[in-house]
Amino acid sequence: MSKDVSFQLDPSGGEDILQRMVEPTIRKSAEAIAARATSMAASQTSNPPEITVTHEIGIIRRGVRAIATVLAKGNTKHAQYIGRLALTKAKDAGRVS
Repeated sequence: MSKDVSFQLDPSGGEDILQRMVEPTIRKSAEAIAARATSMAASQTSNPPEITVTHEIGIIRRGVRAIATVLAKGNTKHAQYIGRLALTKAKDAGRVS
């Protein structure tokens, strides 16, 4: 009395679920980078750039991904330079172990 059961997995649905599960980790990593960059920039100038973090689930060539963006916006060219330099040096703060 056995029945044949068949099912099919939806890879795109699973991909979306996995990215939603990892989104808090990505956000935490980006916020760590922003915190270190803010600290570094504030130690180098009295007018540090504004460093912001955005995060979302987005679609890129390889599919659905959790994406976090860290931006440094300065009022002057010097502040923009300090912001870019601080972000470049702060990227290690976002490593996930």
